[in-house]
Amino acid sequence: MDRMAFTQGVTRTRVLENKLLDRPAIEKLVDAKDLEEVLRILGDTEYSAAIGAVEKEKDYEEILLYELKRVYKMMREISPDPRVIDILALRYDYHNIKVMLKEKLMSQDLSNLIIGVGSMDFSKLKAYYTAGTYRDMDPKIREAIEFVEKDFEDKNDPQRIDILLDIFYFKHLFEITDELKIELFTQYVKDMIDFLNISTAVRLKKQGKDLKFFEEVILYNGNIEKDTILLTLNESIDVMMNRFKNARISKELLSGLDDYQETGRLSVLEKYMDNYLINLNKSSKSVTFGPEPIFSYLVAKEMEIKTLRIIMVSKMNNISPEAIRERLRDLYV
Repeated sequence: MDRMAFTQGVTRTRVLENKLLDRPAIEKLVDAKDLEEVLRILGDTEYSAAIGAVEKEKDYEEILLYELKRVYKMMREISPDPRVIDILALRYDYHNIKVMLKEKLMSQDLSNLIIGVGSMDFSKLKAYYTAGTYRDMDPKIREAIEFVEKDFEDKNDPQRIDILLDIFYFKHLFEITDELKIELFTQYVKDMIDFLNISTAVRLKKQGKDLKFFEEVILYNGNIEKDTILLTLNESIDVMMNRFKNARISKELLSGLDDYQETGRLSVLEKYMDNYLINLNKSSKSVTFGPEPIFSYLVAKEMEIKTLRIIMVSKMNNISPEAIRERLRDLYV
């Protein structure tokens, strides 16, 4: 990869970084009395176009989706290599594939769940799928779809649609980062896999699932060996914490597990993972030539939108500012 090819893109990205919401701006939103005030405050930011474009002013999900689409479109124009954007966009592709398969296999209309962000033209993929012309699909996507359809035919278990497509998604994701050979991208994916595998172990432990089930859902290509992860299913949280004290992700992971022991909420592990990944990307602030700042800006924007969703949902449910702050993620700026 020619790092110099990203010079203009990095320059444009630095300007965009200055428009990201900082901590004082987020605090102002947290202290707003209701959703209406949150939207009024956001009207003075780059979210103003999204708010103006949505027919129902209080439809916060449509506002956030509009902004997400706008940012992905803009970053595709900025990045000379689409794969830099695909690393983050791919999860929307696989989400949409899950919806598409469930619609057919379970005879349901789930079209409202489609997210119009991704690395591929979903309408074209769906047309191929509906027509049965699988040969025209990306081979990786075709393999995933055919495997899941065969599995559903054999087992008739809707839960396995999500499980199997997640495995194919992370395999596909790792292949992209392996092609690019950018350390940040590789570590971002590998560290995320470690967090998710350990979170899965905690969840399955709570659900009383057995080792065979865990072996089916565990993700490959993390930093932590698969067998080491599998051992944790029958271990206490304290033993897990000791086992992973020297892992790359140990600081946030151990804090997350400790918090989980106190609260019993699995969602806290996602929060610590999000914080770890956003802080991992802060190294891009010192990069002048290369794709990292473009990627990290998109990570930051995704996290900003997640933060806004937490605030908006909380305001809709009359949750106190103090409780909202406990749920917030770290920021890139």
